[in-house]
Amino acid sequence: MTQPTFLLGLGASKSGTSWVQSYLNSAPMVDMGRLGEYQVWDALHIPANAKYRIARPPLFKRIEAAFATRLGLPIGAKAFRYRLQQNPDRYFSYFAGILARAGITHTGDITPGYAALPAEVLQRIDTGFAARGIVVKPIFVMRDPIERAWSVFRMKRRKGHLSADHTDLTAFLDSYTTFQPGEADSYRATLTTLSQIFPTERRYTGLFETLFTTPAIDALSSYAGIPSDPKQGAQKVNASADASAVPPETARQLFPRFAADYTYCAQHMPETLQHWPHAHLLG
Repeated sequence: MTQPTFLLGLGASKSGTSWVQSYLNSAPMVDMGRLGEYQVWDALHIPANAKYRIARPPLFKRIEAAFATRLGLPIGAKAFRYRLQQNPDRYFSYFAGILARAGITHTGDITPGYAALPAEVLQRIDTGFAARGIVVKPIFVMRDPIERAWSVFRMKRRKGHLSADHTDLTAFLDSYTTFQPGEADSYRATLTTLSQIFPTERRYTGLFETLFTTPAIDALSSYAGIPSDPKQGAQKVNASADASAVPPETARQLFPRFAADYTYCAQHMPETLQHWPHAHLLG
């Protein structure tokens, strides 16, 4: 009998997490629930993500949500997330309820902001589900740090969060020249924290650059405990250094800001030397 499973996606942001969520959710025994990202634990425990805390709804909205919940009716996404953030025990109960449905053995939450969660919060998540007979399986996908930074920059610029006074490459270089990685941007921090709570066999670490290949899809599927469906990874993404949109000189100027992650990952995941476009800058 398959043990009820909770798939905990911790990012990294701009590293294929939307595809991972969609891929997992496509399996017949998986139901990831009503939200793409639940943003519960990061909103509560990571100061930089406090912006994701849902403000207390007006009284009539709270009453409406309470009645709907008692009657088994759906409530709005904001009200739903607010209830989970106000009492995280509801988080465990919600996903346990999904797993109680016929034919469903897997559920989960893929929220990139969880990459910076402290060890004690990961322990609470693991313990909370274990008390309900549910095993937690963390998933963490990493992308070449400079390529990921470029992707984040482009997203922010598209959304109008950055000035359009300079060309993309000039603004990108300026924005990261003084950049100091925080916990959410440090692969080393995330991997170290994960290892404190989950032994090697209980965590999945993959690379964005190979995520869509058949071997990687097979490995992710085997770890998650679902049937493999390689046809969903038909597209090739960032397969080589030639595919990089970041000019070599720009990458060289930025490399010192990300060198610690390149070094750590080269030591613990040597395959990054082959698949990350800018890993060769380690020398």
